[in-house]
Amino acid sequence: MIYDMNKGIMILGIVGSLCSPLYAQGGYGKVGLPFLRERDAQVLDVQAASFYKAVEPLADKTRKHAVYVEYRDRVITLGTVTTEGIVTKWSEIKPFASELFIVGHDGVRRGVVVKAIYNNYDIAVLAYNGSLPAVSLENPKDPSVGSFIYLSGPGKGAHGFGVVSVQARSLREQDKAFLGVRMDVNPVTNGGVRLQNIEPDTAAQKAGLEAGDVVLKVGDREVNGMIEMGNLLQRFKPGDTVNLTIRRNAEPFVAEVTLGARPQFRRISPERMNRMRSMGGSVNDVADGFPDVLQSDMQIEARESGGPVFDLDGNYVGTVVARSSRIKTYIIPAADLSNLLKSNPDYEAQIEVSKPEHVANVPEEAPEAVNKVQRTQSLLEKLQRRIEDIER
Repeated sequence: MIYDMNKGIMILGIVGSLCSPLYAQGGYGKVGLPFLRERDAQVLDVQAASFYKAVEPLADKTRKHAVYVEYRDRVITLGTVTTEGIVTKWSEIKPFASELFIVGHDGVRRGVVVKAIYNNYDIAVLAYNGSLPAVSLENPKDPSVGSFIYLSGPGKGAHGFGVVSVQARSLREQDKAFLGVRMDVNPVTNGGVRLQNIEPDTAAQKAGLEAGDVVLKVGDREVNGMIEMGNLLQRFKPGDTVNLTIRRNAEPFVAEVTLGARPQFRRISPERMNRMRSMGGSVNDVADGFPDVLQSDMQIEARESGGPVFDLDGNYVGTVVARSSRIKTYIIPAADLSNLLKSNPDYEAQIEVSKPEHVANVPEEAPEAVNKVQRTQSLLEKLQRRIEDIER
């Protein structure tokens, strides 16, 4: 077991504890999954209760920055309060754009109109009358990989938890750099990543890399696994030059590599891709191709996109732009959102908004808390694998 003295909670399988209020209700034993031992379920229940208790004060403070976006008293999605208006997911509200309302932490139901649209991120900005507390976009800091984050709504409790799994990078095909190697999954003695194969006519071949070479560093960052190396390379764009520190026949040297563009691979049919993506929960129709996003394993529903995300210090991290698959939630970082809102939108309207309509009841808990068994099962499978790894 791993114990974090700073947070005061055990971290054994904590990612599974982070993702649904069901855990805080002792939900492990009720799922009925045969691979989860009773001892492990009891440990995870204790961890979940501890974590929820620890994060509750934070969620209570940050819920003022979130709203429900409603159509005829039905929650369509979440929104983030900014000084420019309510930032939310355009494709989720588009069919209802003429009859939308928001409900904030204060319980006031306000009419809104679409003020601006940014297609690159599938973001709409809604104008409203009022002064809900806006998130801070001043001096934002990107969270590191492995950092815990949570999604806020205007009601009590968090809508989802997870960790940052991949740092901010572009999902657009034209922005993805390509090295042209196949990496060995097996660990290398003394560190590094062994190259199993070099693809012909690629950046790697042009730079003189060979099968069997061991990559020790990407730039000035040491690498010790193919996922780590892949994440570092994802930060670059075609045409970027990067220095790779290589060990060949026990001798280190530096290879200067000019990265190429990703080739066109045979694509999976859209129908099959949608079926694969939706396994384990609902996903957004617009869920890929964003210019610069963080990736998290936070398990939420599609209609919880648009909500603000915070770290465990209560700092605003960014806004969810899409739930893409069982293990992928994409977040526009605070810095990118700040720059986006200063840029010219794809659509801008001259607007007039109505005054607050009436006081509504804000749910005491996240509205999806009772509908998360599918995601619970998939998380527990991942948890069990992590528990087994720890015990080896």
